[in-house]
Amino acid sequence: MNTDKKEKIDPKLAAQIKATREKKGLTQAEVAKQASVTETFYAMTERGEANPSYAKLDRILNVLGLKIVAKKQ
Repeated sequence: MNTDKKEKIDPKLAAQIKATREKKGLTQAEVAKQASVTETFYAMTERGEANPSYAKLDRILNVLGLKIVAKKQ
């Protein structure tokens, strides 16, 4: 079992975050600053390379005007 492998943000969510930021005409630096995360972390989140905590993801989504909606199963 490989315990070094970290989970990453869902690629669809990462793409939606990027698309929303671009649609709003914001830079990665602007979103990162408003969400209180580093630019590097934010860029990694957009590329699907990060695993943001719920708190960080919530701050990013709030800046972009997005909300987490649970899927019905």
